[in-house]
Amino acid sequence: MKQNPFSLYDFLGYLIPGSTVIYLFLIIENWTSVNGKNSIEGIFSSVSKYDFQEIFFFIIISYSLGHLISFISSITVEKYGNWKYGYPSKTIIGYTKESYWIKKSLPEGSKETKLLYEVEKNNNKDRKLSNVGRGLLLILLIPLVLIEFLFGTLLNFKNFYSKGLDVALTDIIKENVLLLLNSKKLSNSKVFIESDLKDIDFNRIVHHYVFENSRKHQFRLVNYVALYGFLRNLVLAFVLSSWYYLIISLKTINTAYYINWSMIGLNLLLMGLSFVSFMAYMKFYRRYTLEGLMLLVVDKTIEEQH
Repeated sequence: MKQNPFSLYDFLGYLIPGSTVIYLFLIIENWTSVNGKNSIEGIFSSVSKYDFQEIFFFIIISYSLGHLISFISSITVEKYGNWKYGYPSKTIIGYTKESYWIKKSLPEGSKETKLLYEVEKNNNKDRKLSNVGRGLLLILLIPLVLIEFLFGTLLNFKNFYSKGLDVALTDIIKENVLLLLNSKKLSNSKVFIESDLKDIDFNRIVHHYVFENSRKHQFRLVNYVALYGFLRNLVLAFVLSSWYYLIISLKTINTAYYINWSMIGLNLLLMGLSFVSFMAYMKFYRRYTLEGLMLLVVDKTIEEQH
């Protein structure tokens, strides 16, 4: 299968999130203005009045913004999902993530070996810095984090996108992954065993292998990547919109002496949309990973190579 570096899926995957952010910000700005409620429909009806140059400029801005959103979502939304639930390639085969935070592990009695003590001390400094970054990420994504904690953690919606497979299928996947790793002779002396899979980035090797050797399924793999990337971008779009609406709404607090239910309702709606998008993103991220692992399981050449 010859891959086109520029496809319709890629184009829409950047254009739609970018234009979504622009429209959401315009709607929020109009909604919070004095006569905004009567002018929201004007945002959409005015599109038909644009000429070709204005529409072309809008497409360029939306597409460029979509690329920026994609990059930011990859270092925020994707990091949050991986840090909280672990990589799908690990959770699928039963290696669950213990904690979002990196735990300190300065060993007792390590002063007996000064070198070991200093190494662990430096490692703990790195852990502190990493946990500060993770804390800042939680603040940035708090519209998602709050609703995801309520539904994902407390109400166990996380089982829809972070649950492992049954034991029999897990064992089969592990066996075939180990066959692949050892057949490629990644190390001249080491033979990989099951306990190594928890720390090895084996999924990168698996997907490169199945993509080259399962050409009939390449289109499906590419589609999964486009889908989970698109949904990840939508998560960030709704999170940014929630922050934007909250900031604008806070300006009216000094002049209003009543509970603004519309403000609360719209914020909850945006938070809910970010969570639904997050569930969909995690689902397709997991499905993409599982597709690669299952293609490896049904591959007939690994045992021959081994």
